[in-house]
Parts: sequence; structure tokens; C-alpha cells
Amino acid sequence: MRFLTTLLGLFLRHSISFSQVTIKGFVKDDAGASIPNATIEWQASLSSLKTIHTDKEGIFSIPLLKSEEKYLFQISATGHTEQVISFTLLNDTTIHFILHRNSTVLEGVTVKSNARFIQTKPDKTIINIGDNPILAGNNMAEALGKIPGLQVSNDQISIPGKGSVLLMQDGRLLPLSQKELLNYLKSFPVANISKIEIITSPSALYDAGGSAGLINIITKRNTQKGYSGSIEAGYKHWQEYPGGELSANINYNTGRWNIFANGNYYKIRRKFGFRWEEYYKDRTWIMSDTGNYYIGNLGFNAGADYRISKKSNIGINVGISRYYEEGADYVRNHFYNAQGNTDSILTAYADYVPVHNSKSVSAYYTTQLDSTGKKFTMDASYFSFYRPDESNFTGKTFLPNGQIINGSTQKYYYKALQDIDIYALKLDWELPLKPVKIQFGGKVNFINIYSNTFYHHIVNNDKVYDPALSIEYRYKENTQAAYINAEKEWKQWTFQAGLRGEFTQTTGFAYLTNISNKNSYFKPFPNVLVNYKKDDNNNLSFTYNKRINRPTFWNLNPFKSLLTAHSYYEGNPFLQPAYNNNFQVQHSFKNKLTSALFFNITNNGFADITIPHPDTNFVMRTPKNFVNNTRIGITETYNFNTIRWWESNNMLSIYYTDGRSKLSNVSSLKGWGAYFSSANNIYLNSAKTLSTAVNFWYQFPDVSLAHRSDAYWNLDLGVNASLLKDKLSLNANLQDLFGTSAPSYTSTVNNVKQRFAMLQLYRSFALTLTFKFGKKEVKKVEHSSSNEEERTRI
Repeated sequence: MRFLTTLLGLFLRHSISFSQVTIKGFVKDDAGASIPNATIEWQASLSSLKTIHTDKEGIFSIPLLKSEEKYLFQISATGHTEQVISFTLLNDTTIHFILHRNSTVLEGVTVKSNARFIQTKPDKTIINIGDNPILAGNNMAEALGKIPGLQVSNDQISIPGKGSVLLMQDGRLLPLSQKELLNYLKSFPVANISKIEIITSPSALYDAGGSAGLINIITKRNTQKGYSGSIEAGYKHWQEYPGGELSANINYNTGRWNIFANGNYYKIRRKFGFRWEEYYKDRTWIMSDTGNYYIGNLGFNAGADYRISKKSNIGINVGISRYYEEGADYVRNHFYNAQGNTDSILTAYADYVPVHNSKSVSAYYTTQLDSTGKKFTMDASYFSFYRPDESNFTGKTFLPNGQIINGSTQKYYYKALQDIDIYALKLDWELPLKPVKIQFGGKVNFINIYSNTFYHHIVNNDKVYDPALSIEYRYKENTQAAYINAEKEWKQWTFQAGLRGEFTQTTGFAYLTNISNKNSYFKPFPNVLVNYKKDDNNNLSFTYNKRINRPTFWNLNPFKSLLTAHSYYEGNPFLQPAYNNNFQVQHSFKNKLTSALFFNITNNGFADITIPHPDTNFVMRTPKNFVNNTRIGITETYNFNTIRWWESNNMLSIYYTDGRSKLSNVSSLKGWGAYFSSANNIYLNSAKTLSTAVNFWYQFPDVSLAHRSDAYWNLDLGVNASLLKDKLSLNANLQDLFGTSAPSYTSTVNNVKQRFAMLQLYRSFALTLTFKFGKKEVKKVEHSSSNEEERTRI
């Protein structure tokens, strides 16, 4: 991105000195008003980044600079356009900066810089994506796994040592389960992203969901008059299967209107699989499942923002998508006797054709109530998710010699449907009063879900309805929320406190059994932030927040999914939310070294557990509330960019977990865990248009709510080239080079030791070509939608 500034005065003395010189001046806005506490960062070649702030009159002074040295200066302030200039200092210099929203061309000054990759704040960490070559050419699912402080493994996105997170896109929580969310993010190119916010201590303004916080993915929008956009095409090779993806986006801005649209399509083929082991006293039960699927997605999103006046804006956004996953699972279940010999073999083959169709519509209105900054925002949204599915299932049992046991063949056919509608309305006020800044508002949402699964037993090619396996279920959930948040700055201190209250009513009704379940509860969610800025290099903060982890709608659906003739997964309509209390003390030094001590308490935690029956071969997997959990740990983050050609972002987290099971048949777990990651970019030329990336993470043995995990790790390699003055980029990367990124878990239920391992099927190669056109300057637009938390539970 090119930053432009207006240089009002530059006065050089007549004599040139080769000693130390001073640069001083002031920072003002468009109207000529001084900007206090503006941030000024500067850096000379091969030296570290330094920072100061303007005083209350907007004045600054930087002594002890070297004469005839070229410096890069970056000036920023809240609510103003960031400016960057570079020039060679000769003598003592006076310079005046103006920060404004509409940039003008500055001749004779080199203005080019990328924002720092990582910025640490007391309540969140900001990852500036831009055109960063570490992430260029990746989709969002791949990019999240390469960011220090995030972990993507086993179809889960989490903060190492702290737990799972909810994801937002431009302030709007994404309407997908973790697995489906990752499938969506795989079709979303990084080229469309401005930055990512890892919000570890959300204020009361945000929905209370997400045990460890929120991740906000902020997309790019055009802020200049004219048009801009990009086209991206990629080739990807999973295992032995090739695939491809294509995406495009365009923005057009007339000054009053801002219109945008993007579309994406991808189609791949890949394998999935896991191994499941049960160790009884007199036998062993081992099952392997391998699935081979064609996966595709077609999505389109469009919208417009309209500036009614200088104070008011309205906007609308519409999105549609169609995702399918056609394929089959093949299961082999071996039974071994006490001597280790094969007793029997159970096989199952099932084909699936799920198709997910989703639609979303959201609209907002925002206005400045007066010249003091008072603001009102209204947001309304609707989301629809429709998933039909059907499957043919065949199970057989064989003797050790491979002979099929007579009468053991079982065949089933089922059709299933999940239909979800979510309506939400959100109102927010912002009052920048003299003593404190106040934010308050409210939200209501209405969720209506209908689902069914009708099983048929195939007998002599005839379908015989099976009411014992079938289910027809309706679930309704309504929530009313209100919040207030206050913020006060005093000298070097910042204080923030908020309280959010959520009142929820749920109703579940099973039509075939005529069983209903009603629940109603109110919960408060407080948050506190205290920040002390000792000087320009040291920042100390304390944060506390309470969060809720609601079950997904699939967790609540009493749907039975057959794995074999003797094992299945079943949802739990009586599942309750879990609650997290999160405490953290954090120190940041020069935005390079960040140290944090954290303490998390989980009450009423839930997870999927496998329930074996020692007297039979029957096994059921279902989610249950069964554990209270505490975790304490430290996290160190270090960002290294002292060497001109090397950027490195590193994180180490060490923690101790104490999980106390509330079920007599599930063992309690405690122990140490650790996680390390390092994202490195090495520039191969002075123009930084050719680079390589080396990204590594290692998860040490760990303890979670339901199990212990073994160590697993990942190494990615990449090459990126920028061509045609940054209009064309070419990226090649190899992910999971050694095929070591799949986890394995152990647990004990009913005194039966269990082991579950994902198969190592994540290695892939990708080649991506991106072409940009139109205006180059783009800027984020942040807008929070009303159906935030609910849409991530599907």
C-alpha cells in the first residue's frame, strides 16, 4: 500500500554536519488542530524500530539521529490515515505532518512501507495481512495455521493453551461448525483480507460466545474513487489427487456509493481417515475409517454502502453459497481375543451426498448524533442454512479366514434434513462523554431449527422403516441481551469495564417420541481491562472476562449416525453450555517481546466421549457435560525484524491443566502441555519481491477436557514472487512436509482405555497466481452484524 502525506515545512540549515542531528515538528489534522498522543515510529537501515508520541500540543522531538542516514518514519493516530515517508537526514530538521482521510500526492518523497506483521494490544493481537509474503497465495484456513498464537488441527481452530475461539468476518460471526468453517475458509483467498484480530479479551460490546475469545477477519474495501479488484487461480494437489480453485473480487467507489462483490469456486478430491482403538480386559477392538470425497464450493457475496450525508451511512450485504461433499467411507473393525488373535472382522461401507445451501442478508444504518462523536448503529440480519443428505449403509461380519458369517449383512438407507433460520436485530449507542466513554446497546435473536433423519432397513431390496433409529426434531432458541461498557483514560492509565446480560429460552421437541425439553436461563458476563503505559517501550495490562461456550446445533440434535452395525454417534438434546472465566496479566516491550501469565477456569465443560460396554461390542459416542477444568500458564511472543532480509514471529506457551470429571465412569486428567510456533520470511533480493517462507509449529503432549494428546508437529515451505510492479504474484508452497500434523488422543471410560488417531493425510502442494487491477489503495471496513454468535454454532 502506498501512503501519501503533505509536507508543510522542511527547513535545512546551510552547513552539513556528519554528527548527531535532531528532527522535531508537530502533527495536525485537516482542520489544523493538533493531534496529541500521535504515534511516531522510525527506523534506519539494519536498526531496530523505535517509537515516541506527540505531547498534548501535538509536538515531538527526536534527538541523537545520525547525519546522512536514511530513515523511515511512520505516523499514526486513532481516526486518521496512517502516513509513511522516508528521506535522508542532513542537518537538524523541522517537519510538519498532516494526517487526513483523503490523501494527496507528495512529490519527491519515497512513500512505501508495509505495516508491521504483528501488533500487540492489551485486549487483542492484530495480524496485518496486506501483501505479506509469509501468507501470500494461501487460503484463509492455511493462513490461520501459520499465524503465531493460533492453532489449526483436527478441524479445530484454537489459541494454544487457552481453548477454542469463534470466528467473525467483518464483525459478523460465521454461520458454520468448526469443520464446515474450515471448508469455507479454504475457498477464501488471503488476497481479499486486510488484517486479522485475535481478540482474547472481548468487551461487553461483543457476544459472549467463544471460550478463549474471538477472531475477526477483516476484508478489504476500496476507499478511493474508482475501481479495484483481483483474480486468483490456484492448483492444489492433495495426496495423489489434483484440484483447483478460482476466485475474484471487485470494488467500485463513487465517493457516495461503495459497491463490492466477490465470488469463489473450488473443487478438490482428498482422503480423510481415523483409527479408533478400545482395549478391554479380555479383547481388543480396533476400527479404521477411510473416506474418499469430492469436495466443491460455489459462493458469491455482494453489497453496497451508501453515504446519506457526512454523518450517516447505510449498507446492505447479500451472500449465497453451495457446498457439497460427495464420497464414501470404508470402515474395517477388527476384534481380537485375549491372546491377540483375530476373532472377527466387521466392515461397513457408506456413501454420502450432503449439500449445504446457505443464504444471508444483512443491513445496517449508522449516524453521528452530534459533533462530539455520539453515534448510533442499527443492524438487522437473516441467515438460512439448508442441508439435505442421503446415505446407503452396508455392514458385514467375517471370520478370521475371510469367510462371511451367514446372516451378518445389514443394509440401511436414510434421508436427512437440517433447516435453520436465524433472525437478529442489534442496536448500539456510543457516547464519548467527558469523564468516560460509554457504549451501550441490546440485541434480540430468534432461532428456528427443523431436522429429521428417517432410517430404513433394507430387507430383500425392500425398504422397511426403522422407528428406533429415526428422529424428527424441532429446536427453538430465543435470546435477549443488553450491555454497557465504560472506558476512561487518565494520564498513563486506561480503565475499561463492562457488563453484558443474556437471557435465553430454549425448546426442543422430538415428534416421534413426543418428548419435549424446555430450558430458560439468565447469565451475566462481566469484563475488566486495566492498562498502564509506563513509557514508549513498556506496557502492562490486566484483563478479565467471562465467556460462554454454547453447544452447536448438531450437538443438540439427537440424530444417530451409524459408524458400524455396533457403533454410532448420537447428539444430546440435554447438553448445557459451558462457562469460562479468563484472567491474564501481560507485559509488552517495544511491541517485540510480549509476556503473559494466564489463568482459565471452565465450569460445566462438555466434549464428545466414547462409551464402550465391556459386556458387549456396542460402542456409542455422544457429547456430555462432565468436567470442571482449571489451567494456568505463561506465553512468550517474540517478533524479530532487526535483520533487513529476515522477519521472524515466534511464540512459546507452557501450561498446566487440572481436569476434574463429574462422571464416575470417566477418568479425571491433569498434566503439563506446551506449544511452540515460528513463522519466518526470508527476502532473496533488496526489493523484497522474491522471498521464501519457513513455518513450523510443535504441539507437545497435552491434556484437554476429555483426553491426553501425543506430540505432533508441522513444517511448511513456500516461495513467493511479486511481478509487474506488484500487480502479479506467484506463490508455491508445500504444507505438512513430513506428514506429521495429525494428532492422536487417549482417554479412559468405563475402565476401558481408548485411543483415537487421525490419519496423516494433510500433506499438499499448491501453486497460486494472483492478478490485481485498478486502484491499489484499499482499506478495511469494520462493521458488526447482529446475528454474530448464533451463526457459528451450525
